[in-house]
Amino acid sequence: MSQPVIPVIPMTTTDALPEALRQDRVVNRATILTSRGHPNPGSARDGLAEWAQSNGFDALVGVRLLAIPEIVSPGDTTTEVKWAAYGTAIGW
Repeated sequence: MSQPVIPVIPMTTTDALPEALRQDRVVNRATILTSRGHPNPGSARDGLAEWAQSNGFDALVGVRLLAIPEIVSPGDTTTEVKWAAYGTAIGW
């Protein structure tokens, strides 16, 4: 039985695509994305990728991950770490 094909989108922490992915492509649209409130960095990253793919973008550049402490309940000093990702979706 074959595994289902999961679509992937190129993603890089640099501000441009690596040379191997650029080829002769010309970026004709871009938008800044954020994905916040995730329990781990992987789900934050996946949130960016899912949005970019579902909206017809071809790659993500300048991706950053950020751990954010959030107060669990008002008046309490207990915090919980939530993860956010941000970057730029590009299309050609």
